[in-house]
Amino acid sequence: MSDDATLSAFAESTDADGGEDGESEPDRARDTGTDLSTYAWGSYACRRCGNEVERVWRDDGDLVCSDCKSW
Repeated sequence: MSDDATLSAFAESTDADGGEDGESEPDRARDTGTDLSTYAWGSYACRRCGNEVERVWRDDGDLVCSDCKSW
């Protein structure tokens, strides 16, 4: 047998709310920095000026174009 861990081995270490060692979901997201993206690409409309763009950045909770982003 290999030294690789099985998926079920990880499932046993989580508690009822899905956190490990008593951490809640929001706590884990904040610790890893994955709760909100800072950049996205695709087909978007800027939340401030309404222009159709392919790239947006998060600014005060909105996804905005580079012209509307406060750098």
